[in-house]
Amino acid sequence: MVLNENPIKALLISNLPPPASGIGSWTKRYLEWAETSHNLKAEVVNTAVIGNRAINITAGRTLLEEVNRTVKILRDLQHKLLAYQPNIVHLNSPCARFGIMRDYLCALMVKKRGIPIVIHFHCSIEDQVNGNKVQLYFLKKLVNIADELLVLNTPSRQFLKKTTDSESILVANYIGARYMINQPKSISPEIKTVLFVGHVIKTKGIMELISAAQHLAEIDFILAGPVSPQISVLSIPANIKLLGQVDESVVREVLDEADVFLFPSYTEGFAVALLEAMARGLPVIATPVGANRDMLEEHGGVLVRVGSVEDIVNAVNDLAPVNRREAMSHWNVKKVAAKYTINNVMNDLIGVYRDVIHARQGG
Repeated sequence: MVLNENPIKALLISNLPPPASGIGSWTKRYLEWAETSHNLKAEVVNTAVIGNRAINITAGRTLLEEVNRTVKILRDLQHKLLAYQPNIVHLNSPCARFGIMRDYLCALMVKKRGIPIVIHFHCSIEDQVNGNKVQLYFLKKLVNIADELLVLNTPSRQFLKKTTDSESILVANYIGARYMINQPKSISPEIKTVLFVGHVIKTKGIMELISAAQHLAEIDFILAGPVSPQISVLSIPANIKLLGQVDESVVREVLDEADVFLFPSYTEGFAVALLEAMARGLPVIATPVGANRDMLEEHGGVLVRVGSVEDIVNAVNDLAPVNRREAMSHWNVKKVAAKYTINNVMNDLIGVYRDVIHARQGG
């Protein structure tokens, strides 16, 4: 069929860095992969934040900035739909309170042009909607417009089924093959360093991490990522080191030096930070939120209750045996190589695109 011979022309509605974000990194890698692919061509409508938040993501948003941002995005989308003429549109939605309304307006514009649209929820949907009637209303409107729904994790899939009676496809985040560790990780006889990577904010479980560090004074805790004002003013234990925002090479270096990756977040979609830790062979302690349970299953780490300092301390102690950490390390690298490399995920995604286009053309 011609459909299988010609490259797909996809238009992404998604944000690019700056500022750094999970969706932004996903979009950047997607576009880089498309540049070398014979099966996919891609353009993007950049939905990144503007104004003060483009410089400092922790800055408060203003209504004027959000209105200006929406107008800019809709104008860019209209231009790209006419000039690029995609045969499918892929809209990445974080389901945020303000953004989900803008996502609906974008999806509506695409639908009126008669172009198939895939809605990809880059979040843990229930956590984002959180009983908000306005968000739930626009979520249902988005679901009704979409030709296909993509989610990052099993809880989101279950929530969509429960609230909208709609099926969805699990499409994971991905990692470049160059990020994979090339040889088995050297496992230290004892746990000396526990690492966290991400935004150092309360919703990432940082308060519990700080408390756990106080109980484990003989272990160093390294936190890599931008530090929120609420955390920066705290008095922290001497065994905690805040690295602040660091580049990818430093992240990889601290991953390779650490003994355990700790990720006690309250909510997640599909955490790239966790994916990178698995790819570098780190055993993991994480909360069972978002895709964390899907990723680790019963073999890649220890799952702890959200907000439980006791669980974190016990988990660190439970990982003391070298053979247990070694088994988790090997399993995590193998899981990432089999399921989460960019080639595997993107080829699956192209298969979804082809099915959607084929269905719109009448089967």
